[in-house]
Amino acid sequence: MNVDRELARIEKHLVTQDPLLASKLKTFEQITAPRPRTAGRRHAFLLAAVVLALLALASALAAGTAAEHPRPPQVVREHPTGTGQERDGR
Repeated sequence: MNVDRELARIEKHLVTQDPLLASKLKTFEQITAPRPRTAGRRHAFLLAAVVLALLALASALAAGTAAEHPRPPQVVREHPTGTGQERDGR
């Protein structure tokens, strides 16, 4: 406790004696002070988390549907019957 008081007293004395030092100390305090989180920053983090979650969900769904097909593949014939090929006589 006494050390804190003594340091505060020395700081006060130095600040009154040297205004340039006082301005530098104030600038240093502003730089090193913790900044409050802004709402914009929180929204950006939330948006990034939602986008990542949606990408993970889409990837998981795509991986699940790629392995299983609901119906077998269909074969398409080159010349289906009944297209008029027989009429020409070819």
